[in-house]
Amino acid sequence: MPLLFALVFNDVSFWWVLPCLALGFGYAFWLYRKKSFDTVWLKRILFALRMLVVSLIAFLLLAPLFKTNISRLAKPVVFIAQDVSSSVSSNAPAGFNQVAYYKNLNALAEALKENYDVRSLSFGSTVYKGFKADNLEKETDIAAVFEEIKNQNPENVGALILLSDGVYTKGANPVQKAENTVFPIYTVALGDTVAKRDLLLQQPNYNHLVYLGNQHEVQISVKASAAKGANSQLQVSTNDGQRKTFPLHFKSNEDQQVVKFTLDAKKKGIQKISLSLKPINQEKSIKNNQLTLYVDVIDGQEQILLLADAPHPDLSALRQAIESNQNYKVQLAFADDVPRDLNKFGLLVLHNLPSAKHPIQSININNKASLWFIVGNQTDISKLNALQSWAKLIPAPTPQSYSTSFNEGFFAFAITDQTKQELSALAPLASPLSAIQNQASAKILLKGKAVNGSTEVPQLLFNDLGAKKEAILNGEGIWRWRMDTYSKNNNFDAFDELISKSVQYLSAKQDKRKFVARADGSRYNENEQVLLTAELYNDSYELVNQPEVKLELKDSKGKRYSYLFSRTDKSYQLTVGPFAPGEYSFTASTKFNNNNYSSSGNFIVEELNVEDLANKADHQLLYHLSKQSGASMLMPQNLTSLADSIKKNQKVKPVSFQQQSYQPLIASGWLFALILILLSLEWFLRKRNGTI
Repeated sequence: MPLLFALVFNDVSFWWVLPCLALGFGYAFWLYRKKSFDTVWLKRILFALRMLVVSLIAFLLLAPLFKTNISRLAKPVVFIAQDVSSSVSSNAPAGFNQVAYYKNLNALAEALKENYDVRSLSFGSTVYKGFKADNLEKETDIAAVFEEIKNQNPENVGALILLSDGVYTKGANPVQKAENTVFPIYTVALGDTVAKRDLLLQQPNYNHLVYLGNQHEVQISVKASAAKGANSQLQVSTNDGQRKTFPLHFKSNEDQQVVKFTLDAKKKGIQKISLSLKPINQEKSIKNNQLTLYVDVIDGQEQILLLADAPHPDLSALRQAIESNQNYKVQLAFADDVPRDLNKFGLLVLHNLPSAKHPIQSININNKASLWFIVGNQTDISKLNALQSWAKLIPAPTPQSYSTSFNEGFFAFAITDQTKQELSALAPLASPLSAIQNQASAKILLKGKAVNGSTEVPQLLFNDLGAKKEAILNGEGIWRWRMDTYSKNNNFDAFDELISKSVQYLSAKQDKRKFVARADGSRYNENEQVLLTAELYNDSYELVNQPEVKLELKDSKGKRYSYLFSRTDKSYQLTVGPFAPGEYSFTASTKFNNNNYSSSGNFIVEELNVEDLANKADHQLLYHLSKQSGASMLMPQNLTSLADSIKKNQKVKPVSFQQQSYQPLIASGWLFALILILLSLEWFLRKRNGTI
């Protein structure tokens, strides 16, 4: 049986108790050696009291710790996660009673609370605490449930009860996500696996951005279920007057046909493309027969030159990230073969240049083009210092590796919180620099810290030089950042946003307006919020945010919404939405120094219909989840039997935890009380004997 408490020492041996006793003995002997008392027993008692007090005080100076061992029993935590996406209700089998189902679900939760810590969740595009009684979520992320359990980090996860139709439209594959779980996953199979008679328009393939006067192709897939022999037609119309019709005939119950057509980009702005399928007899739902697409029609494309000292994996990562924004076209070249005409480029990205082999001072760089220097181990630091004057780069004796963090004081452009979170653990960059001494006008987005030390340096910084802008990235190896974001999220969105917004800031033409309002994107899904920022400048072009800034938002039907911006450090910010699908325009306004200012813009909200594309449940996925975790799948009518199944599962048991705590003995109040009592008793006996 383990001791419930014990004394332990930090840096000394227990044998130091003997010198403490010797000190107490010596002090008491010196004090009472010549004193006389009525009886020898009184002298011995006083001697013992003084020896005990002095020894105890000396013992406390050794800083002993009072260790206690506490045993406690942790209840198993049972998570109940309910799928509240729209596919659950649209794929419900005939006769399904949702009211009775939720009554049984709540009864199950109550029955389990007697022996378990029950935590209720609802999930769709994200995870919510508690049960939601509606099925309105536009996406399903089953994997997010496992992330939520991981984030809550309970001591003893007993089981997960997952109630879903098995259809996931967002996030990682839940079967793979749950491979390493150690708790049983009980699944309740909702929905119907039998496909109903239905036509649906699946996600199209088209260009979001086209150029004025060009033609562009749209490819749409039409899926038919239980529709053998049926006829329909696809009708296409645009807001600039184009009309097309395509007849469809379905030869089998599970048929899929692809329709391709071209449209003309006639007018600058937003081209709205409406797609509609003619319903067939006894069709389950006509909601998924409609689809609206939005295409940005623009005048031209920004040219960007990616100029490098030599081939490097960074170049491919940069090119793909920049071209993820269709406003940009990247040309890759090496310093041995520089394009003759640099005037057509609005931004030059120089990777490992200037170098010893390629001193680019000899290149006729367009003075109007912005420059982005990516500093690597081949960069000639002295030549780079001569090429720009706003940052002095100091080389290191040996190459350095710098980890990265975001600078929260950066306001030149907005990076979403989600991107900051996803890029919070970036791979270190290799750099030849030990420090960067930059002008006060420089804006630092990323900060670097030496991996093998405490040195901090700016890692990605920008400077506005009036006619153009310049940037310096301290380090090469950002291709690893792009790979890391994909391994974590199955997409490159976070990395692409960081690079794309940096390029957008550098390539943007100088804007001398004193008041500017912008949306952080041009198109959003209907379940996303919209981030708007505003900047106000005084006559010296310094950011100010004293006056109030109003926003008026208008949808395509003319409905208006009014908001007020919130002040940030030096500018303004506002998060609105989510909004219904459609086109939106906004106007921000303010008054400063007796002058009225306004700034306008627009964005698109697209319908999110991925849930409507699933016309039957996927119980096979739920079966795999349960089987690989050692549990079982059951149907909704057997929901109440789950309480007994969990009670019989030997894996779902309380866990005993042994917890140790340490408290300095000197912090114990009773010890000081004991010392005071001993000293008071000694004083009383000496006073009574007349020796004081």
